[in-house]
Amino acid sequence: MSKPTKPVSLADLLKTEAINLDIQARQKTAALREVASLLLQNKSVTNFEAFFQEILERERISNTALGHNVAIPHARTEQCTEILIAVGRNLEGVDFESRENGLVQLMFLIGTPKQMVTEYLRVVGNLARLLRRDDIREKLLQAPTPEAFIAVIAEAEAGGV
Repeated sequence: MSKPTKPVSLADLLKTEAINLDIQARQKTAALREVASLLLQNKSVTNFEAFFQEILERERISNTALGHNVAIPHARTEQCTEILIAVGRNLEGVDFESRENGLVQLMFLIGTPKQMVTEYLRVVGNLARLLRRDDIREKLLQAPTPEAFIAVIAEAEAGGV
C-alpha cells in the first residue's frame, strides 16, 4: 500500500541557506555553479560535481529559461536523496543564452531523486504556475532577505497573494 501523496509545498522545500539574493555571475554556467554551490554542504547531495554536471547536461538539451526573467534549471538524478531547491537572484540579469527569453533574474535550481517523478513534476509545475504571475515575481525581486523570499512563496501557495 503506497502512502497518500500530500501536496508538495515549495515554501517547505526552500531553505534560507540555499537562497542567494545577490548572485554575482552574469553568464549562465558561472551563475548555475554559484546557485548550485548553495547545496555544496547539503547532506542530501551525494556527489556535488556529478550533480552539477547533470544540471549542465540538462541545460544543454533544453534551455530552462522560461521567459519573464525566470529559469528553472533542474535534474532528476541519483546524486540527490531528496528534492532540493537552491535559489539565485541577480537583479541585473544573467545571460541564459536564450534568444527568445532574455535575461534571467530569478533561478530556481532543482535536484530530485530519479524515482520521485510525480513529486518532481508537481514541484516544477507549481513553481512555473506561481512564477507566471507578475505580482509574485515582483515581490520575489524585491524581497530583502531569504526569509522574506520564502514568505512570498508561502503566501502565494496559501492563496493569499
